[in-house]
Amino acid sequence: MGFWSASRAAYLASAVLSAAGLPLSIYLISPTDLPQFCEIGSTLSCEAVIQSEYSKFLGIPLAAFGAVWFGSALLLSIAASAGLGVGRLLLYWSVLGVLGAVALVMVEVFLIGSICLLCTIAHAAGAGVFAAALLAHLWSQPPMTSG
Repeated sequence: MGFWSASRAAYLASAVLSAAGLPLSIYLISPTDLPQFCEIGSTLSCEAVIQSEYSKFLGIPLAAFGAVWFGSALLLSIAASAGLGVGRLLLYWSVLGVLGAVALVMVEVFLIGSICLLCTIAHAAGAGVFAAALLAHLWSQPPMTSG
């Protein structure tokens, strides 16, 4: 496997997406001034989601869990791109993140009745981490032979 292999590029893409999601999640823990595009009526409202009763678990903002997830994904992505053999762990971690994001979107849509655009960007970054980790895993497998 070469230094600039396809799987290494995918791990680096995962690192970039994780690095993008981390500060966003940190910001969402306790935003002071939400951008105007976050408040477009009752259907698209970051404030409605962030201030809802569903925005915390055990008193901890859900965005804090997102920050921990992105931080861990960043470290795993960097380690995987360096060839440290944690690619499978990153893949499992990213599956956990996607399942969490799906649950959060369901809460936004069905329980809160409003979508947070900044949260959606974080969810998309998490989905991108999963896609990159999956591709890296697939590309790192030996070719299948018929026989």
